[in-house]
Parts: sequence; structure tokens; C-alpha cells
Amino acid sequence: MIDVECKTVEKLQLTMPTRELQAIADKVAKGERLNSEEGLSLLISGEDESVARLADSVRKRVAGDTVTFASTLYIHPTNLCELSCPMCSYYAKPGSPKAWFLTPEEVEAKVRAAIPRGLSEIHVVGGLWRDCNLDYYRDIFTRIKAIDPNLHIKALTPVEYDFLAKLHGISVEEVLQLMISWGLGSLPGGGAEILVEEIRKALAPQKITSDEYLAITRIAHKLGLPSNVTMLFGHVEEPHHIITHLMRVRDLQDDTGGFLAFVPLRYHRENNALGKREKRLKASLSVKVIYAVSRLMLDNFPDLKVLWNYLGVDLALEMLRSGGNDLSSTNEDEKIIVMAGGIGEKVKMSAETMRSLIQGIGRTPRLTHSGERKRG
Repeated sequence: MIDVECKTVEKLQLTMPTRELQAIADKVAKGERLNSEEGLSLLISGEDESVARLADSVRKRVAGDTVTFASTLYIHPTNLCELSCPMCSYYAKPGSPKAWFLTPEEVEAKVRAAIPRGLSEIHVVGGLWRDCNLDYYRDIFTRIKAIDPNLHIKALTPVEYDFLAKLHGISVEEVLQLMISWGLGSLPGGGAEILVEEIRKALAPQKITSDEYLAITRIAHKLGLPSNVTMLFGHVEEPHHIITHLMRVRDLQDDTGGFLAFVPLRYHRENNALGKREKRLKASLSVKVIYAVSRLMLDNFPDLKVLWNYLGVDLALEMLRSGGNDLSSTNEDEKIIVMAGGIGEKVKMSAETMRSLIQGIGRTPRLTHSGERKRG
């Protein structure tokens, strides 16, 4: 569990509507760890507002009133991909009119153009494509570092590292060591989806398994690379699958301490095969209870990240009152959620706007990035 000063949680936030929830709240007030059965009870209680208030009291105890955010340029080298995941709106096949591939020179130009806007990090993620090999990433990483050695590079998912290892016939650890030597600073943690095989196979049957995902993350942490970890919710999962996902990442965090933030991602059904199969999709739990239970269960995670471009600005700010303490970033040129129906192209977010939004809910903004958090 996170080593934090245990302050008394406000009485109002501990007053719960049922005996079962009150018993859980009493454990939370004492700083005791919740088990999976208690997590499931919170998730399905139907008392979302009470659970959110409880989670917010924990947020205040762990993170205070500071809300962190980053100024991020997204680099998507290509959306060409050898996989075709049912839940993905991003991938393209050769010859598709929506396909693109960025040369290293084009990546460098994008970074140089964005530098005057005050970047704090570069987020690199894309499709699994053979032209995006280790030589390619060495080229773009060294170009980025040549522009500004202090730019933090947060790049690629465990799925991509597995692909690169197989492409070059070397181990994942060797791939990561090379990437570190070229400037890699952390992993964004995408591609986790739900770490339960029956659900993962429905979402992305060609991706690495849940065990493989966690094993690669463990290797990254061993090498000193911190990471985030995501959870895609609101599709075909049941509440107990969400709890299993939370327990698995909590267990790994106990072992490595390498996770920086947990990132719930609301599934968007636009422009993907799964979204067209409406009969398969299930009624989703509220976003509020997902965030709140994530905060309450993940007692060893410092940050719960809220992605405004997945949720919309108003709902994202509400999640900062339901356990969240990080408002993600400016998300400049992010494409994955935009292509699934997100709001990124409709809402342009600057660092100044983010500060204003955070101050507007009575919290204190702080511009940061994953490298700074690693250094403490």
C-alpha cells in the first residue's frame, strides 16, 4: 500500500446508506486494504454517489488537492497494423484511404512545430507494422532528443514491445534496453483492455495474453521504466471482470512499484466491428463508480488519470471529485480515440485552459510528466 500520512476522513464521507457499505467505509477510514468481494460490492451497490464521496476522501488523503496534467504531443507513426481487433477504430490495411505512415523526418517536423507550445512529453504509440522496426524507433527517438534532451519520451505498449522482439528475434528485455539507450523514459500502458482472457479474446483475440502483458510490464519495471496501465470498460465485460483486472494490476504493483497511474478508458463504439454488434454490448456501470472503485481498490497507486477526451470535459471534471487526481494532458494530435468518436478534434485544450478548469473546481494545477514523477 502507498506510504502516506493517514489523516482522518471526513465524517460526512464515511456515512454510508447500508451496513455493508458502512463496514467497507470503516475499513477505508483505517487505511485497510479492500478485498475483491468488497470491491465487487461497491461496484454493484447502486450507491454511486456515496461510493464516489468515499473515493474522493481517499484521493484527498493520498494526493491532496493538487491535480497534475501534462502538455503532450502524440506521435502515431502509423495506423497500418497486422492485427484487426474488433474493438479498434484505429487500424488500417495497405491501400486503405485512411492509412498513414510517418517518416522519421515527418516526426521530427511535428515535434519542432509543437515545441513553442511548451511540450512536457512526447507520447508515441501506433500500429504493429514491420517498417516501424528498431531502426525506425532509434531514428525518431534520437531526433526527438536532439531537438530537446529534456523532452520525456513515453512510448509503446507491451503489445508493441512483444511485436518488436519477435520481429527482430531478440528478447523483450533486449528491446527495452535498446529503447532506453535511445531515450525512452516510460510506457503509456495501453493495450491492457481487460486482463481476463475470455473478455480479451472478444476484444482483441490476436493480441498477447493477459499474462504476457503483465510479464512484459514486469520486465519494464525491473529495468527502471515506470508505466501507466489502462482498463477499457463499457463493452462486454461483467462487474467481476473489472475487479479481476484491478486485483491483477494491484498485485503487480505490490511486487514492482513501477506503476505511476491507473487509466480507465471508456469504450467508444464508433467505427469498429464490436460496436456494430449491439446485441453483444452490455449495459455499462456508471463512469463514476468505475473511477471511484478503482481509487478504493488500488491503494498502492499514486495517480488515477482522467482522460477528458474520452469522457468530455464536464464528466472528466466530475471524475476529479470521484477519486481522480490527474487530468491527463493537452493530448495534442491524439488520434486513437478521435477515430472512435472521441472529442479531441472538437475541443482544443491548452495548458492554460487546463489550469483554468482545475482551478475552477477549487483544486491546484501542476504541470508535470512521467519522468518528473519517476524522480519524485
